[in-house]
Amino acid sequence: MDVNSLALQVSNVATASAFNAWALIGNFLILAVLTLLMIAFSYYGGKGGIISLIMAFYGGYGLYLVFPYTSVIVDAGGTPLFKALISIFIFLVALFIPFIFIQRLIKGGFGVLSFVPRFALSFLAACFLLALAYHVFNVSHIYTFPEPMNTLFAPDRFFFWWFIAPLAGLFYLVH
Repeated sequence: MDVNSLALQVSNVATASAFNAWALIGNFLILAVLTLLMIAFSYYGGKGGIISLIMAFYGGYGLYLVFPYTSVIVDAGGTPLFKALISIFIFLVALFIPFIFIQRLIKGGFGVLSFVPRFALSFLAACFLLALAYHVFNVSHIYTFPEPMNTLFAPDRFFFWWFIAPLAGLFYLVH
């Protein structure tokens, strides 16, 4: 085996690996973007901010579910795109109320969060939002997610696990 054929083999392996890595990143790009947004928020809001946001997800989801006009307002959207946008907007409004309340309760009550717990909590919060996008906001009707994302988030039996994952993360990572 000469040097040129060895270099060609190494080049082929490197190229194939780069394509595989790019395909993996492309499949999970929305999850990566949401995680980065959560990390940025955790630096901006501090440890108390990310904890408040995660706890407010549950309060916001509860308010979204019990708001008596949710289905009427969402159905008025007409197209699946507007229905999804209206659902997300109602959730954001419902999220804002508990977030402000919880943030005032725990402001300054926590120290600094290191990067690994910050990343893990941000990732779990992003997964929670994607699970809501699939199962509550019906975003999958307007956007075709890559198959690996569908495998992780589309099955109804996984919704519960993505739903409790941020709480488990808070329990184990925040001291």
